[in-house]
Amino acid sequence: MSRHLRSEHGLGLEGEEGSSGGGQAQLHGYASDMPCVGMPFVYNRDRMISELGKFIIADELPYSFGESSNYEYFNRVVLQPQYRKVPRNTLKRRTQQSYYAYRGYLMEMFRTYDGRVSLTSDTWTSTYREPFVCVTAHWIDDDRLLQKRIICFESMEEAHNGFNIKSRLVSCCKNFHLVDKLFSISLDNATANTSAMQFLKEDPSIKLVLDEYGLRKKVITLDTPTRWNSTYKLLHDVIAYRDVLTNMYNESRTTDGQFITNDHWSLAKIVHDVLETFDNATHIFSYVYEPNIHTVILECIKIICTIKQTSLANPGVAVKRLLDNMKVKWCAYFTEFPPIYAITAILDPGVKLEGLTDLLTFYYQQLDVQFDVPYYVNNCKRILERLCEDYGAVIQPQPVGSSTGASRFGILGPVLKKSRPDGSGSSSSSSSNIGIGEYLTYQFETEENFHIIQWWKNHSSKFPVLARIAKDILAIPASTIAS
Repeated sequence: MSRHLRSEHGLGLEGEEGSSGGGQAQLHGYASDMPCVGMPFVYNRDRMISELGKFIIADELPYSFGESSNYEYFNRVVLQPQYRKVPRNTLKRRTQQSYYAYRGYLMEMFRTYDGRVSLTSDTWTSTYREPFVCVTAHWIDDDRLLQKRIICFESMEEAHNGFNIKSRLVSCCKNFHLVDKLFSISLDNATANTSAMQFLKEDPSIKLVLDEYGLRKKVITLDTPTRWNSTYKLLHDVIAYRDVLTNMYNESRTTDGQFITNDHWSLAKIVHDVLETFDNATHIFSYVYEPNIHTVILECIKIICTIKQTSLANPGVAVKRLLDNMKVKWCAYFTEFPPIYAITAILDPGVKLEGLTDLLTFYYQQLDVQFDVPYYVNNCKRILERLCEDYGAVIQPQPVGSSTGASRFGILGPVLKKSRPDGSGSSSSSSSNIGIGEYLTYQFETEENFHIIQWWKNHSSKFPVLARIAKDILAIPASTIAS
């Protein structure tokens, strides 16, 4: 046996020739995940009692577990022949000693901690009708690792009202030297917790960082790398708190000299303004009970226009690199629009065919991409004509007449104005027979509060085929967000 252990596993037995020490023969343990890495295992009853206490607490076992004859037999036969039962009072005393020792360590650590700490707290009643309060501290240590520790877990016999919750929080903060180091306190939305926060604000012994700057408490939106609008929301939240965040961060970086400066905030503001257009478009594409598919091309042009204008106005290397990367990512998805977006834009009386051509020409100029716009637009027109022929087979068309403006298009109004026909244009006879020619030729007045579905309803007697197509096609959502 011993020969096999030495030759196959590199293990020896204490008490054999060539091994040191006497007494009970034991295997040398070299498990890489154990604290005694590379050292021979030596049984220590005192340490065993401490570790058994941690095990019992972690698994919520009774102290009498250490007195179990079955557990003693298992240990002596399988793990450690020297193991003996541990009385419950011994385990209780040892776990209490460990608790107070670590509690003292945390108190001293927080007393000398050069930073801010955030707290979360909750109160509840257990299944045994025992009321408890728990307070957890969250902070980032000197190695830039996020840490959290429960600093209060106590029975709370008194009523769970705002004043009593506040009193427990204040007592905990004083015990752990946190009264002047709090950054925030997070509670759930129970009425008692709302009241507790109000009492905390009025307590002179507690001063949150945000109160020093006259700011209300704020939950900061987390950034998601694959969602630009989440980055916008993050920047939108933190820019309002730039002073408190700058001071908090700079106070913690006294050793390495890496500070937040006004240049960082200027860059953040530039990115925020660019992504604001993207966020607005996301909101439009999220409409559930409003048509939005006809706005996709218009909103995409606004986004690219903003990126291009920002790039020209800010020639700095950092900004240029950032915006160039955004444009590359954008081109991966929006170099060519699916025809459905273009067809629905044609059905917007403020855009129509020539307006779409001008918009797309402008779009690809801003994008610095070569694209055959006339071929693309004509292909979309042919698709619309085929739709008109299919619908026209069952709908009787009627004559047309009437006239438009483009004030509702904002910065894209000048792009569309040059494409306004004077009413004298013409189209193929097949298109005229089903109303598309008249629609594409004439101008139509559209108000600032223009609603495309209502507009087509009002003009359904003049363009019954196109109105029916618009009714069906405008129901398509611009994206899956609305689902």
